[in-house]
Amino acid sequence: MLVITGSSMRKAATLIMLMFMTHTTIAQFSMKKIRLKEGSDSSLNYANLNISTLLQVYAENAAPHLIGDLYLKVDNKGTTVAEFYKAHDGSTKEYNTKIYNNYLLTFMVDRQEKYLIIEEALFGKSFALLNDKIAIIGSKENLIEIEVTDYIHEWGYDAPPEVESRSYFSDVTYTLEVKVKDVVESFSFSSSEIKDTFTIDLEDYSILILSDLYKESSCLIEMIVNKKEDK
Repeated sequence: MLVITGSSMRKAATLIMLMFMTHTTIAQFSMKKIRLKEGSDSSLNYANLNISTLLQVYAENAAPHLIGDLYLKVDNKGTTVAEFYKAHDGSTKEYNTKIYNNYLLTFMVDRQEKYLIIEEALFGKSFALLNDKIAIIGSKENLIEIEVTDYIHEWGYDAPPEVESRSYFSDVTYTLEVKVKDVVESFSFSSSEIKDTFTIDLEDYSILILSDLYKESSCLIEMIVNKKEDK
């Protein structure tokens, strides 16, 4: 016959409470949703980040190319780590989630309300990586780091002027540096290779390249990092 004393019950209750508090803390730490206010500079802390945000909503009397658009700047300790720009007319592709170190930053609009969502960068989630940022995915036991180390834009015609059927081309070649534990590898691919998706296959991981955006002084690559199941 099992006898439960008052002391044992108190210890069990304390243990359950500690487990509940730990679980709650982890759940709160995993994602933070911040409601943004137009024109105000909001500050908040998340893990080791000291985030400040500035949201600008352009009115109809603004410059023609800004009518109805939204702009969000996210700083960490005074340094800009992400910028978001939404064109309501759909004229440009929107990258709502960007990565900064091992954090995903998502700008979301829901029923006219604007939010910034901050969460840990985990496998299986799409994000956009800028050429001056480093992506860190996973936990200490399963960690992969990705960086855009080079991008080259080539353009011109595929034949001399006397060829009437010549075609104009424009392509960008990207180089990603991938670090897994102490092993560093480089992978190159072109914008024309991406099309629908382009996969970089590693021993324990796969990197799906979804799209890219090239500008004269910067580039952005959208991707998903997956961890392969243990065999």
